Amino acid sequence: MADTFRPGEIVRLSGIYSVVLEGGDNEGRTFDATCVEGDRFPSTRIGAGVHYELKYGAPYSHRHPELNPGR
Repeated sequence: MADTFRPGEIVRLSGIYSVVLEGGDNEGRTFDATCVEGDRFPSTRIGAGVHYELKYGAPYSHRHPELNPGR
């Protein structure tokens, strides 16, 4: 099983995450969201339990070694 992350945890790697809803009528429903390093994983508006699974990691553009933003 992929590493999972919970709401409130700090995002360690920017990227696309699968948001997996838990419980009730939404059990197992997923959608993708971009999460940025340093932010916290959010909870859901509908109050359902949720966890996040990293699909595709990518460094934030300001930290990418091949980019030189603002210079």
